[in-house]
Amino acid sequence: MQFRLKGASGAITGQTFPLDDDTPIGSGEQASVQLDGLLEQHARLVFDGEVLMLEAADQAWVNGEPVNRQALKSGDEIRLGEHRFVLQAPGLRPPSVLRDVQPRRSRAWIGWLVGAGIAGAAAAAVWWYLNSGAPPA
Repeated sequence: MQFRLKGASGAITGQTFPLDDDTPIGSGEQASVQLDGLLEQHARLVFDGEVLMLEAADQAWVNGEPVNRQALKSGDEIRLGEHRFVLQAPGLRPPSVLRDVQPRRSRAWIGWLVGAGIAGAAAAAVWWYLNSGAPPA
């Protein structure tokens, strides 16, 4: 996986932290991303092959909104405690793009119908004018 967190505040500014399919974040020794001031297991990032999910045991924010569980996309700002990161995940599509959505049926035929109606009305007006009994010029 080619995803990583890039530090965006304090002592971690500019540092990058590569992510695995399951990346624990916290102050404990088992955390892949070890940060002071967090719970031993503060949060984890889990990638299931399609969606990267933030699962937080304590306070977390994504793009300024408090979350406990949140699907992520490239460029999201993640704040855990006093630490801020930017998610760098090239090629990771947002979850909304991954949903199965029925394509909307095209309504281009409405434009053709309106155009045909206008053309028919114009032809009828010309025929009426030419056949209304007016003397030829």
